[in-house]
Amino acid sequence: MYQKLIQEHFEQLSKGQKKVASYILETPHDVALKSAQEIGEAVGVSETTVIRFCYAIKLSGYSELQSIIRSTFMKSKSSLGTYLATKNKIEANGSFHEKVMQNDAMKIQEVSELISKDSFQESCQSLHNAKKIYVLGLRSSFAAAQWLGFTLNLLRPDIHMIEPQSQDIIQLLSHMKKGEVLIVLSFHRYYKETIDLTRMIKQKGVTIIGISDAMTAPLYQYADYYFPLGSAETSTIDIMPIVISFLNTLVSGMTIQAPEQYEMYKAQYDSVDSSFLFLDGDDFK
Repeated sequence: MYQKLIQEHFEQLSKGQKKVASYILETPHDVALKSAQEIGEAVGVSETTVIRFCYAIKLSGYSELQSIIRSTFMKSKSSLGTYLATKNKIEANGSFHEKVMQNDAMKIQEVSELISKDSFQESCQSLHNAKKIYVLGLRSSFAAAQWLGFTLNLLRPDIHMIEPQSQDIIQLLSHMKKGEVLIVLSFHRYYKETIDLTRMIKQKGVTIIGISDAMTAPLYQYADYYFPLGSAETSTIDIMPIVISFLNTLVSGMTIQAPEQYEMYKAQYDSVDSSFLFLDGDDFK
């Protein structure tokens, strides 16, 4: 598939060719329908750069790239289809649950070995030092983003969920500035609004921590710290155990920057009388 070709050769691409790669991953339908010249104009590079990009990923030219992308659309599977296909390969016997959970654990281990220690450490420091932390995750990323926002809010103040459906985004952007951090989650099929918002927030000087599935995902070009947790072929459903594990690790990495400080904030949270909200032991008698 074209995503795998791009991923394999991405680091060797020129700056202009990387722009072409990101555009193709974000809007493959355009490539299927438009000429190399039109793609170049859309990206802001020459037609020659588009063609050289094709050579750089070991294709014979733009026509072959178009052919591959068109073929992909004809036989593309939904994330749910991919998820079900992988599960159907596992025998439905008494140990089914063990096999699925062990498979998740194995994938988490594999991804953990690929994460840059320096990027992870610097990300944790950025979160600890941030004046404000914003969390953005829409559609398939929404549940993981909500979990992250809730968990961070237990540990420190000034956590803000970005929800375009219910917020004045222009007003929100007008208050963003350097010294703040955005954690953004984006998975295949990459939601355009997430990428557009990230680009605008990047222009405000906010530090971007990007979490996606592949090295060549559209989010890559806007992230100061970028963590690919799978591949473009991995179903969004299957990648969620890895995502939650990594988010938990990221939060833990933030708290170890100053353990006493975070323990104090959690104690303040726990000291608030919440008996009107939650059940306690007496409610079960």
